[in-house]
Amino acid sequence: MNDVSVYRVRAHNAATESENRMHSDDVARRYGFRGGLVPGVSVFAHMTRPLVEHCGAVWLERGWAEVSFSEPAYEGELLTVNATGAPDADGALEFVLTCANEAGVELARMKAGTARRPPEPDARASRPPSLSSTERPEATWDLMEVGAAFPALVWKPTASENLEWCEDVRDDLALYRGGNAPFLHPGLVLRQANLALRNRFVLPAWIHVASRISFHAAPRLGPHYEVRAIPEEKWERKGHEFVRLYVAIRSGERTLVEILHTAIFRPRARTGAAVE
Repeated sequence: MNDVSVYRVRAHNAATESENRMHSDDVARRYGFRGGLVPGVSVFAHMTRPLVEHCGAVWLERGWAEVSFSEPAYEGELLTVNATGAPDADGALEFVLTCANEAGVELARMKAGTARRPPEPDARASRPPSLSSTERPEATWDLMEVGAAFPALVWKPTASENLEWCEDVRDDLALYRGGNAPFLHPGLVLRQANLALRNRFVLPAWIHVASRISFHAAPRLGPHYEVRAIPEEKWERKGHEFVRLYVAIRSGERTLVEILHTAIFRPRARTGAAVE
C-alpha cells in the first residue's frame, strides 16, 4: 500500500442561505443534528485535493470516484483526509480516501481511480430532457417518478464562480486558476447534480448521501453545459425516502461527466418537530 497524502482543512458551510434548510442550524437541529450540515459536495471537494495533487489533470480528464457519507461535517471542524493507493487487478493505481473529524470519527469514504479508456456513456445521456417549466412542486414520493426525465439545467460557469468555489473549499491548486480555460473544480462539477434536483423540485430539507462520478473529459471554463437528470431508483428506509439520479453533463452532443447521485429527498420527520 502506497501512502499518497494526508491533507487537513477547516470545513466551511457556505450554504447557510441555501434553499435546502438542512444547511441551517435551526432546521438541522430539528432533525437531530447539532447544527447546519456542511454540504456533501464540499466534503467531496476536500477529498479530491490529495487525489488531484497526486494525479494532476489526468484524473480530471478520465478519472472516477465513488463517495459515501456516513456522518456530517460542521462549520469550523478540522478535517483530515487520508489517501492511500494500490494497484488494481489491471495494474492501474486505485485509491482509498477517508475523511475524519477532530474526534477521529469517519465522515466519508471514497474509492477513486483513473480509467485507461473511459467506457462509452450510458444511452440515457442522449435521452431528451423534459420541457422546462416555471413550476417547481415540492418533491413527494409520487412526483419522484422513476424513469421520468427532468428538465435540462443550463450551466454557464464563470471564472468568479469557479474561484469562489475554490475559496469556499480552501483549494489553491493552480490548475483551477491558470490559463485561458482552467479546469472546473470537481466539487463544483458534482454540485450540478444537486442543482439538477433543485431545478426540478422544491426540497425544503434534504441530505446528499452518496455519489459516483465518472469523467469522460474534463469540464473547463468557457463552454456552456447542459445537465440532464433522470431518477433511476427510489426506496424507503427507516422512514426516509431516497432517490438515485442518473446525471449527465454535456457540451453539445458530447457527454463529459456521468454521475449517480443518491439523496434522502424526504427525511423522516422527528416526533413533535416541524420543518418550515
